[in-house]
Amino acid sequence: MNDKNQSDINSILQREYSLEIGGVIGRGWEILQGNLVGFLLFTLVISLIAVGVVIVAIVFFITIIGIPIGILILILMSPLVLSPLAAGHIIVAFKVIKRQPVEFGDFFNGFKNNYFLPIFLSALVIGLFTTICGVPGQVLSYVYRFSALASQTSEAPAGLLIASLSLSFIGAIAGAIITLFYSLTVPFIVARKMTFWPAMEASRKVIAKQWPLWILLGILLSLINVVGLLFCGLGLLFTSPLTACVIAAAYERIVGLPNSNDSFA
Repeated sequence: MNDKNQSDINSILQREYSLEIGGVIGRGWEILQGNLVGFLLFTLVISLIAVGVVIVAIVFFITIIGIPIGILILILMSPLVLSPLAAGHIIVAFKVIKRQPVEFGDFFNGFKNNYFLPIFLSALVIGLFTTICGVPGQVLSYVYRFSALASQTSEAPAGLLIASLSLSFIGAIAGAIITLFYSLTVPFIVARKMTFWPAMEASRKVIAKQWPLWILLGILLSLINVVGLLFCGLGLLFTSPLTACVIAAAYERIVGLPNSNDSFA
């Protein structure tokens, strides 16, 4: 992290900032409207690519030899493909905020050299953190299943099932909180050209200053996306980019964008 970035972040951490939830959601909606068609089309592209990758992985699962390749594809799909694609929402949102001209190709700038590596590494590390949170529940779940198979009565101890479900629930909550605390990572990478770990730390420290409000914002955005799922998933074409635009709006309000005419390319 360069001295200016460190100084700016230290300045933010030394003062109290206000996360006005209604304000950032409203601002996010304004940003979305700034290039509504582009955001919707690009989200559709992401969805089609995700479905395509899953289909390819399933094809490999058909043969025993191909199963490891299918698993590897599923593991790397998010950091290698989906995360750089999702970063396109942030990149274009910043261009809309700065009133810069936007081309559809700008949505794919997350694959460019100055962005791709830190985005890939941050997504990989965050994914590892969230996976670790789910390991205890998964392990206990397998223990419960094997106990049920080994039991002559086909009934495993009920306490084991309760413990498994409890740990899985706690792991899911912990994973969601970790993801939330690192939600400003990509904005820091895009706006300040930071490497992955300093960007992750900056996100964690800034969000920790007002973590109750951030958790409330995360819950509201999750509910908005659940509503999007109710319409055969089509609503996600709106709610998914809206979520990214709200994150961009929060970054704009708390950290601020550079005054230069950086094209985020």
